[in-house]
Amino acid sequence: MVNMSKAVSKKDLVSWLKKHNQGMSLNKLEEVIDIFFSEIATALVCGDRVELRGFGSMVVRKRGEKVARNPKTNQKIEVGNKGSLYFRPSKELVKQLNKSANDN
Repeated sequence: MVNMSKAVSKKDLVSWLKKHNQGMSLNKLEEVIDIFFSEIATALVCGDRVELRGFGSMVVRKRGEKVARNPKTNQKIEVGNKGSLYFRPSKELVKQLNKSANDN
């Protein structure tokens, strides 16, 4: 299992996969991970929903224009349309997280 006491990097994922898959080289595993995340990013940019069973789903929600305020100068600033990434964990992941929290 990947060390969860810190942020998990791509390097951590590649080394974990290498331990559990002796048939592929590190370069090939890194390429697979790059393609995987690239496809997720492309789908989100295109407005598609990404669903990973047992993990969760991601979608970009559009946020409309609004008027914000600069806290230093109190000047009003118009903020244009934005996209915001929304992640919804699966029921299985929520159960695992709650079990882990109760064990500690």
